[in-house]
Amino acid sequence: MNKRWLSSLCIAIFCAGSLFSQAIPKAKNGSIDLSSYQFSDLKTVELSGEWAFWWNKKYTNATELESAPTPDSYPPIPSYWGSGSHGGKQFPAQGSATYRLTIHLPDSQVYGLYVPQMVSSYDLYINGVLVGSNGLTDINPAKVHGVFKPNVYFVTPQNNTLDIFLFIANRDYRHGGQWKPILIGTAQAVQNYYNRSLMIELFLFGSILVIGLYNIALFLFRPKDRSPLFFGLFCIIVALRVITTGTIALSHLTSIVPWEIQIKLELSVFYLGALFFGLFFKELFPTDIPSIGLGIMLAPAVLFTLLALVLPLKLFNLLVTPMEITAIAGLLFVLVCITVAWIRKRENAALILIGFLLFTITAINDVLYSKNIIATAYMLPLGLFSFIFLQAIALARVFSNSFTRVEQLSDELSTVNKSMSRFVPNEFLTFLNKKSINDIKLGDQVLRSITILFADIRSFTTLSETMSPQDNFNFINSYFNRIGPIIRNHHGFIDKYIGDGIMALFPEMPQDAVQASLAIQEQLNEYNKERLSYGLQPISIGIGIHTGLVMLGIIGEQQRIESTVISDTVNLASRIENLTRTYNVPILLSGNMQSYLQEAGFHGRLIDTVLVKGKSQPCDIYELLDVYSSRERIYFLETQGIFEQGVRLYHEKDYEKAMKLFKLCYAKNPQDNLSALYIYRIRNAQRLRTLQKDGASANSKIETDSQPVPRNS
Repeated sequence: MNKRWLSSLCIAIFCAGSLFSQAIPKAKNGSIDLSSYQFSDLKTVELSGEWAFWWNKKYTNATELESAPTPDSYPPIPSYWGSGSHGGKQFPAQGSATYRLTIHLPDSQVYGLYVPQMVSSYDLYINGVLVGSNGLTDINPAKVHGVFKPNVYFVTPQNNTLDIFLFIANRDYRHGGQWKPILIGTAQAVQNYYNRSLMIELFLFGSILVIGLYNIALFLFRPKDRSPLFFGLFCIIVALRVITTGTIALSHLTSIVPWEIQIKLELSVFYLGALFFGLFFKELFPTDIPSIGLGIMLAPAVLFTLLALVLPLKLFNLLVTPMEITAIAGLLFVLVCITVAWIRKRENAALILIGFLLFTITAINDVLYSKNIIATAYMLPLGLFSFIFLQAIALARVFSNSFTRVEQLSDELSTVNKSMSRFVPNEFLTFLNKKSINDIKLGDQVLRSITILFADIRSFTTLSETMSPQDNFNFINSYFNRIGPIIRNHHGFIDKYIGDGIMALFPEMPQDAVQASLAIQEQLNEYNKERLSYGLQPISIGIGIHTGLVMLGIIGEQQRIESTVISDTVNLASRIENLTRTYNVPILLSGNMQSYLQEAGFHGRLIDTVLVKGKSQPCDIYELLDVYSSRERIYFLETQGIFEQGVRLYHEKDYEKAMKLFKLCYAKNPQDNLSALYIYRIRNAQRLRTLQKDGASANSKIETDSQPVPRNS
């Protein structure tokens, strides 16, 4: 099976080689013999060679030639009649002429003729019949109007012969004559050639245009870098040139664009394109392209652009040669600069150099081909596409590297933001309606209701004296590592560390702070068990909670700022935490927390009404009973009413009744240290009263606090 396949492949290659190895005949003295040529649907034949030529005469058939003079010459086609190739004479660009070619074919099947643009209008007669025309032709130049539009014609030979009469007239273009050779082949071959050429040009046009628009879009999203803008504009100019040369797809798509505009679009890559081209490379390699050289290169491009706008085509055509020379000089200048950039190992310089070299070679080829100096084909679209494609790859690499760098910077920024959030909580930014720490500024502030929790280690100074500095930090961090997650888990966040204490904010519900305080005490019990297992002293903390309006904002100066909370609510919460030492209880709450306690099912009892430092009005403080075990809490709840009544009687100075109630509480709940504290206070108050009655000095020293309302200094 493999041998059969290999044999078939070899036969196919041999046949294909035979097909393309046929010698293609050339026209001689106005005639070409293709009678022995094997036509197929895969190829076409150029009708190049010597055509008969009559200057400034119009003939349409062989009958008219019976009384006509002999041809002026038999010039090689393709060529311009002003190039000196027509019998050694240089005819003026403005004028007309008749070309004749007799074709001998092997049969009388339907053949196709692909007629490219003639310079600059024509009438095509075959066997005496007008087959097609382009533009307006006439012996009188004033009546001539050029049009560039390749066409396909289908003809049937008479007696296996096609007698072609091609009348060409030119008024405004810089050259006159047959620019490109006519192609002949089977109807299918010619149609295939035309369709293929048109599709290639539309593909090039669409690809280059999309690349151009994409780069302009990149500039719009990032105007700081102008290189995509100039490259995008250059691509659009190139795309317009592609669609106005070759099969001139623009003329097939629309007839709105005048012929003069099409010609200027064809030449636009040499003047307007050079302008954007130079600016693009200056942005790409700013240190490798000298500004003076760039200015010398761009000045003619700007001048030619302005002239193209104001000059008629006939006059503008006179500038094409100096324009081409200037463009090639500019290309060579840029080529040298890119080579220097490559030697200096600039980013993507090697890739750009390869593409630009291809572009330069094809540009020089097109200039020489347009002047009939060399017999190749228009290659600039392919060169431009190669350059643009490689340049697009280079830009893609640049942007890819940029995106990679952006991702790295984003990761670094994310890490920095994560680190910064440990200094300025994200919740704080949310309060200030800021997306990141970069958005905050001095003076940002907001007023809202928040619950404040202060927690502090008791007797930390004494404890720290037994530890080294390193042990102190290890201890504090170990403690905070246990407290921080609890606060976050209860919808709060730590605003400040104050030595061994913390200030936490709970923005959602006051009950969150209460639940957090209980969880902290529970975690502390576990921590103390761990400390005891290592022979370390257990610790105790006091927690104070208050809720109210606070001002959250940014304070400091231009070079140093920090977030803070300013309010009497903060001061009161701190004072309440200090009172946990006075009353020797774990958790104290302000009076306005009582309603939230009841809503959430917590239990708190009034233990005093105090006048804290900085306040003009006394404040009720409550002990959170839920901190005790279930068994202990039963005794506290049973005596809660009696205890609170005793507190009120104590503040009314009805010491006898208050003493009875506190003694009753203590008898029912010997663990109620506050009842013992009030019994002690009442005894001191009664002793003071007795001394006052006996005329003793009011300044006598009392063992403990003798004030009816304890004050926090």
